[in-house]
Amino acid sequence: MSKIAIFGGSFDPVHKSHIQLVKFALESCDFKKVIFVIAYTPPHKSKQYANIDDRIAMLKIATKGLPQIEISLYEVLKKKVVYSYQTLDYFQSLYPEDEIYMIIGSDSLLELPTWKNIDYLASRYKFMVVKRPCIKIEKDTKYLDRCIVAQNETEDISSTEIRQMIKEDSKKSEIFLDKKVYSYIVKRRLYK
Repeated sequence: MSKIAIFGGSFDPVHKSHIQLVKFALESCDFKKVIFVIAYTPPHKSKQYANIDDRIAMLKIATKGLPQIEISLYEVLKKKVVYSYQTLDYFQSLYPEDEIYMIIGSDSLLELPTWKNIDYLASRYKFMVVKRPCIKIEKDTKYLDRCIVAQNETEDISSTEIRQMIKEDSKKSEIFLDKKVYSYIVKRRLYK
């Protein structure tokens, strides 16, 4: 039985920490592949800033040339809120012989109890958790028994902060983004 990891998000914009997180997950577990799933409308966010075509384009740029990486438009094509349990059920139906994991940051691990149908999700699937700075995982954290925790820690980068830097015309945002993603954002005048 092979392992497949699903990494969902709005990727608005995709940044270096997203890619780093996936690389750490691949180093920590023998995944056959990692599938980025772009959320059309994430359940926990009220709006997106770049349109879906731009978010897809930036993700393709950021993942180009990375082995074991695929991009799925499953949630995008639904054009509505899709919950994680629905997405993982979908991929389990596509890969019935494989074990499906969800990649999350340690901040999301602490939020799992608030997720829709989390008991169902946690009973069927496992989580690959990548540590984020300043987020402490306690031994009694709920659902920790369903997790593999990567030893490495990602950089502390936030899409919200990156969007704010771009809006303020700060060149500082460039260091948090793939150079070609940054050029795409500048050319398309995103987040202004």
